[in-house]
Amino acid sequence: MVTKKYQTAGLILAAAVAAVLLLFVDWEARAVKKQLRSIAGEMTWSSADSDLTMASRIRHVQERIAPNCQVEIPAYEISQSVDKKDVPAYLMIARKYYKNISVKLEDLKVESIRLPQAKAVTTAYIKATGADGQRNDEVLMLEFTLQKVEKKWLITSATEVQVLEK
Repeated sequence: MVTKKYQTAGLILAAAVAAVLLLFVDWEARAVKKQLRSIAGEMTWSSADSDLTMASRIRHVQERIAPNCQVEIPAYEISQSVDKKDVPAYLMIARKYYKNISVKLEDLKVESIRLPQAKAVTTAYIKATGADGQRNDEVLMLEFTLQKVEKKWLITSATEVQVLEK
């Protein structure tokens, strides 16, 4: 008799937890954040990484980009549309230019989700060492637009947000 009480209480508790998770957790926002953090992780490399490792990372980044992605970064005078098939070439150029690079996203916030699109804003901390050994660290405020295609969030644009200083 006591066992049935505990089983019933456990079942009710499990059902309540499942209901809370379904009602109050924004699964799409979590998926968007996971996608952006995944790309940042793949954009981190060192000179010790093998060509095979880099090829795998490049492929993973390429899979997370929409067929046509608009990139606007005024700090580097970049304003262009990037075709998905050109991503490996751009990343290989970056690999030759930087021997070590680290990308970390902080304050990642999903501003809006209107399926099939989402907007997210983050602060990107980029630490890089050029091929000549010179450090080049940057902090950029970035806004990403993503589109959900076949249950995957793909980046359709990346724009640097100008922060006004006091």
